[in-house]
Amino acid sequence: MAGTFISYRREDAAGYAGRLRESLERRLGTARVFRDVDTLRPGQDFVQAIESRLSDCAVMLAVIGRDWVNARDLAGSRRLDEPFDFVRLEVAAALARPNVLVVPVLVEGASMPSAAELPENLKPLIRRHAVSIRDETWDGDVDRLVNVIESAISMRDPSRADAPISGPRLWVAAGLAVVIVGLLLFNGNRSRSGRDDGGTTDAGGTAVSSAGGAADAGDASAAAGDATPISEAGGMPYTIDIPRLAEVAFGDVVYAVASGNIVMRGDTPELRLRMRVVNTGGYDVGFWDSSFRLAVGGDVLSPTSGVNTAVPGHSLRYGIITFRLRPQTSTATLRVINNQDTAEIPLDVSPTGRPPVDEQAEIADSTAQAVTAAVVRDPMPLLSANDVDVTLVRASTRRFTNTLRFSLSLRFNNRGRYASHSSLVVLRADAGGETRAPWQAPNENLDPMATALGSATFDLPANATRVVLRTTFMEQTSEKTFDLK
Repeated sequence: MAGTFISYRREDAAGYAGRLRESLERRLGTARVFRDVDTLRPGQDFVQAIESRLSDCAVMLAVIGRDWVNARDLAGSRRLDEPFDFVRLEVAAALARPNVLVVPVLVEGASMPSAAELPENLKPLIRRHAVSIRDETWDGDVDRLVNVIESAISMRDPSRADAPISGPRLWVAAGLAVVIVGLLLFNGNRSRSGRDDGGTTDAGGTAVSSAGGAADAGDASAAAGDATPISEAGGMPYTIDIPRLAEVAFGDVVYAVASGNIVMRGDTPELRLRMRVVNTGGYDVGFWDSSFRLAVGGDVLSPTSGVNTAVPGHSLRYGIITFRLRPQTSTATLRVINNQDTAEIPLDVSPTGRPPVDEQAEIADSTAQAVTAAVVRDPMPLLSANDVDVTLVRASTRRFTNTLRFSLSLRFNNRGRYASHSSLVVLRADAGGETRAPWQAPNENLDPMATALGSATFDLPANATRVVLRTTFMEQTSEKTFDLK
């Protein structure tokens, strides 16, 4: 069973490596995640152990903290310069294996080392795309990483039904891809002159008539503005511009537009949105066409993609949602529906002149990045009452089109002789004229003479600029005011 190997330096990022392993095990299963502290036995040849473990792995995660490059031994020598340094051996062995994907994982705000800082057998590491994992966006960053890992595992594990082709067949597939692209371009040119009466298939493989369109499309007239309508693109496919803020949140579920293309189905433009759904809750959520609508002018269009699946708890999933447009369309608004709530993402679908992005690429999210900001960086006391101290360790915001998420990291210190519980600490946030309770509240046992860590998350009005955090415990209350970014 192909798995994931976590390489790290104990004195540099042991805590982050442990947290990362726990997060990956929840998403991938314990059998697919390995860490050297659990696999090396006393007296075992560590070089052979590393080689053996890598033979079972499709992915090596090289966790790099601030001291990864310059960590030194007791004699003052830099560890990376030692030929038998564990980390150097692990990463070098993985880089030497063409069937192992090596992903640098940056923590603590670390940056990639330069080639001059690395020994010769580690220099290829600088050509590997790095992934940053931050405390304030941990779950989303890990989900993005899991998506890459699962793709690599599929390549290594032929028993998986969705494992892609490899070896000599890969070259055949590549040749066919070139031919298909040529045919698409040829048909695009034909459609411009009105000679294309053929059909095609949608993302799920269902036949679609090239002359067809959504039955309820109506007259999708262009909205006011200076955008160029699709009709002036000449029938050629292109990628659309995605706004920087292209995420909506409903509690545990976050929807994001990762990328978008316009392709021609005969004379009908088709909008193809690659959606990313992150579910940090413990239960499955639906991911289907009925969660999306597209407002164009005075019309509301239904998707034509036929997506009908689920996103399991603590996981991430991508899907292509499609809409049929009219050629004169230049702007639209994507509506995301969650039970009784609706959020909107404005879209500019006018021609950009850029070729379509690869919809199936695992990392195609350059547009849908989280818009986050730190509000509190250093610990500050919130309340001290009845032998319980509550400290705000960190606070940050994350902007969505429909809400401003206010996330808190908390430390509870029980100085008394009796146990307590964090649920007795009541947190409320006053912002934008509303008082809101956290949708995610701390749930920690407070043992006597001990500390515990917890977190709280509020979804505030999207236009909120200031919040008053009110903390109450045993009839004592304190308030702190924060400016939001």
